[in-house]
Amino acid sequence: MGVLLLSVTALSAQAPAGTELFEKDIRPVLATRCYGCHSSKLKSPMGGLALDTKSGLKRGGNGGPVLVAGDPDASRLFRAITYNHTELRMPPSGKLPDDKIAAFEKWIKEGAFDPREDSPEVAGAAPTPARKGMDIESGRKWWAFQPVVVQPQPKLRNEVFAKRWTREKIDWFILAKLEQRKLQPSPEADRATLIARASLDLTGLRPSYEEVQAFVADKDPAAYEKLIDRLLASKHYGERWGRYWLDVARYGEDNPTSEATNPPYPFAWRYRDWVIDAINKDVPYDRFVKLQLAADLMPGTPRDDYRALGYLGAAPIYHTDLRLSKDVTETIFTDAWDERVDSVGRGLLGLTVGCARCHDHKFDPILTKDYYALAGVFASTMAAPRPLAEVDKELEQQFMFTAQRLFYLSYLANLMNNEPGSKPDEAARKSTAFTEEMVKVRDSMAFLKETQPEMWAYLDGLVRMPRPRVPRDPAATNAAVATVRPPMPPAGAQQRRPGASPLPFTQSVFEAGVWIDGSDPDLTKIDIRPGVARDLNILPHGNVATPGPVAPRQFLTVLSKGDTTFRQGSGRLEFADAIFNQSGPLAARVIVNRVWGWHFGKPFVATESDLGVQGDKPTHPELLDDLAARFIANGMSLKWLHRTIMLSAAYRQSSQPRALALASDPTNSLLWRANPRRMDIEAYRDNLLQVSGDLDEKASSLSFDLDAPNNHLRTVYGRVSRGRLNTVLALYDFPDPMMTAPKRDLTTSPLQQLFVMNSPFMQERANGLVKRVEAAPENAAKVRDMYRQAVRRDPTPKELDTALTFLGKGTLTQFAQALLASNEVIFWP
Repeated sequence: MGVLLLSVTALSAQAPAGTELFEKDIRPVLATRCYGCHSSKLKSPMGGLALDTKSGLKRGGNGGPVLVAGDPDASRLFRAITYNHTELRMPPSGKLPDDKIAAFEKWIKEGAFDPREDSPEVAGAAPTPARKGMDIESGRKWWAFQPVVVQPQPKLRNEVFAKRWTREKIDWFILAKLEQRKLQPSPEADRATLIARASLDLTGLRPSYEEVQAFVADKDPAAYEKLIDRLLASKHYGERWGRYWLDVARYGEDNPTSEATNPPYPFAWRYRDWVIDAINKDVPYDRFVKLQLAADLMPGTPRDDYRALGYLGAAPIYHTDLRLSKDVTETIFTDAWDERVDSVGRGLLGLTVGCARCHDHKFDPILTKDYYALAGVFASTMAAPRPLAEVDKELEQQFMFTAQRLFYLSYLANLMNNEPGSKPDEAARKSTAFTEEMVKVRDSMAFLKETQPEMWAYLDGLVRMPRPRVPRDPAATNAAVATVRPPMPPAGAQQRRPGASPLPFTQSVFEAGVWIDGSDPDLTKIDIRPGVARDLNILPHGNVATPGPVAPRQFLTVLSKGDTTFRQGSGRLEFADAIFNQSGPLAARVIVNRVWGWHFGKPFVATESDLGVQGDKPTHPELLDDLAARFIANGMSLKWLHRTIMLSAAYRQSSQPRALALASDPTNSLLWRANPRRMDIEAYRDNLLQVSGDLDEKASSLSFDLDAPNNHLRTVYGRVSRGRLNTVLALYDFPDPMMTAPKRDLTTSPLQQLFVMNSPFMQERANGLVKRVEAAPENAAKVRDMYRQAVRRDPTPKELDTALTFLGKGTLTQFAQALLASNEVIFWP
């Protein structure tokens, strides 16, 4: 052993500094996330960039070097993986985990040492031409775009075993793949495991000890089926599965900087609550999506369903300083439209449509004109709060237009007046555009005050523009000064908190085209035209200064059957319809793949938001198609899909490992057992609160700070900030709410262990657990009750003996915290 240790030490000492970092943290990421497009072995690496060789990484691609040793911020490679630059985001299938990004930053700062050695022919190779994407006709043959049809049940060699093991049609497909590798499925999990797994899966909460015991003792052959039905009927089902969708919808309640022109969204929680309600009501998936894109344009839509428009109305936007040039301002807006295209492209269609912003997609059959055709839909849509009460449509539009303008004008008013003691902005004072806009808003506010005082009160409370000070140049600014502040509210109204109103409001959108007007020499004007749609120019390389031909709004060419030009307003409703009329098979595959992954921990297609050429192929293509076809035939009912999956023998398998199966399929891609996995932060926090007896199970309106000591509501009701994400959410891999998230990238870090050991939250849970068992007469009974509360079972004799030995020196609270820190508490059964 000593010789081996000396040898390893000697080798480590000889290795250049940086080798370990590269081999441990850099090379694996390059290999798994980059080589697919940027390899010297490809005929045409994307962008002429090959990252699988030392010389290729050093040389860069068609656009020049990608690394500046010692300077991460100057390195295009690092800028790309941070996702902070909308025109350069890599890998396109999704942002790397934060710890991997930090590793790249450290590696570059330390000199970007690359220990690889290239062969002579590779070292001298020149960049290869950029790859050209798949043409439209070839693209129409891509597997993900084909119609879905119900598949025949596979024929198996061992029909006797198959008939004994299978419970649902799903199982025949799973067993067929296992047979090909000469593997057997795992036996069914015990009943205590099944009820715990199903309860956590559908509601995010464990069953009580008493519920577990009752289910174990239940002799009804249909007990499991009845359990699934009961859980699907629980209000907690929507809370659990609504949160999955909110990841896809990049739900957040503010913006990165939340300044005057991109303020927080005080009613975003209504969108969250609508998602929970819709999931509980089993709203068909196609209608569920359409309402989020175009509820206001769908005839007969109940007013309460307008909450769904928060998908667009609470989307992330960036602060717009109107003193910047027209080109810079327009670029900021095109970035916002790009975010919408990316979110609907990856989130709803499973396609990286955003990669066609600067040029035709390098892999998928998506044209640049398709990108701008969809971006035009969002350039014809503006976000603003909307009253949920029935109001006159013209008044409603005037209200939303005025609310939108107030955000910009309050910002300009502050520029014009500034804080006491500071210099006012002369450009704002001189701006003709600002003066004209204030006149329009003043008139709208006066009209609303007279006709709709509740809506007016909301506007007045939401944006409080300052009174003007005496201008330095009265002749130049008299008109502006006279209109800086809207009419004063009635007595008492000034005491309202921001956003207060007797009317309920929701984050929403309305039909309005947006143009950027640079005619004023002092300030750039945002020209919002209600009821007017806009077709965008194609922008080669994404440059607003060199516009190309106009791209009429329409659906993606490769998925269109005939003319799909959008002619009704912005085209939002036509786009929503086209997702299911033109690309229904693709949309069904995308959501079925997501739901399967959320149930099993592994989807059929590992790249959930990329079913294109760069994405992975499905592990079970026939099963994916069969489930998608039957999902459509069953009215796109998510509850039908859950029930079908969870009643299968595949879902009920034990998660215990088996040596032979592990050797043949170490990643369990063929599903020979259930996947053991860690809870996400929502389930973890909720179950800890439940164990300590503190969980408040009522549904909540509004959103609350998760760090507040008295906030014992379910985590889904916690505030989600894009500007400053809650510490515990970030600690346990909550996704970035700035972009659609295909999955949670779970990490294990020392900070998580410190949270478990030292945080006041965990100490409070341990104290609460001790209080729940205080009535027990002796330590053995207290330990037994703790196990029943924490892991819903009795301790084994060995566990009980260990606990009693510990309590000979330690306290019940210390033992409670140790029990809550165990893997059994945080892992799925």
